[in-house]
Amino acid sequence: MSEEMSTVQGQRRKEEEGFTVVEVLVASVIFAIVLLPVFQMYSTSRMTYAKGEVKTTLQQNARAALEVTSRELRMIGYDPNHTIPLLGAGTTPATTQRAIQSATATGIRFIADVNNPAGTGPDGWGDMLEYTYNPACQQIRRKLWIWNPAAGPPDFMAPPADNGCLEPPPIAEQLDPALATVFRYFYYDAAEMNPSLKFKELASPIAVADLMRIQRVLIQVETEDEALFAGTHDFRLVSDVRLRNM
Repeated sequence: MSEEMSTVQGQRRKEEEGFTVVEVLVASVIFAIVLLPVFQMYSTSRMTYAKGEVKTTLQQNARAALEVTSRELRMIGYDPNHTIPLLGAGTTPATTQRAIQSATATGIRFIADVNNPAGTGPDGWGDMLEYTYNPACQQIRRKLWIWNPAAGPPDFMAPPADNGCLEPPPIAEQLDPALATVFRYFYYDAAEMNPSLKFKELASPIAVADLMRIQRVLIQVETEDEALFAGTHDFRLVSDVRLRNM
């Protein structure tokens, strides 16, 4: 009887002892092997989502800027009331009687009727616009001088004074000056009279004598940002603008 009781007590003690260290280690390894692919799948999905979110935000930002810039560049030289013949050294700022006032790799200043007084539509007078890239603020900026025919003599209305990264207001941000090409204009004229032939690139900055030769402007924007789990990513957008009134 005593032997049977001791046997039963021994079996109970063995059952109450639980798992050994080896068994726990083996179970942990198996659990880790099963869990690792699940974690990798989650991490990959999260990274893909973050990359897509960054790309969408940056592309929308840059695309909106390109659309605005391209639309107004196509209007270069649109001057129904003939403002350009009134231009000269006496205007503020001083101008020349050309549709394009200056053109560099990072900026262009031109004449076009884009003013929309009181929402009534363009007023027919040529206004002066400038699109530039500001590397210090990492911004594409738009500056507008509105032509005032009622002034004596007629002249441009002065826009708000430049104020750091606030004025002129940026139309695109998050542009990294460390990139090889951040924001750049490429200028072309027709190599031959036949417009089907290849356009010829003009060297920037464009010489004053060559400003009227510009027939096509290529705009390239490159943006960069960082996202959680996604690292740094660069995106490039290009817009090809053919000038309608040159």
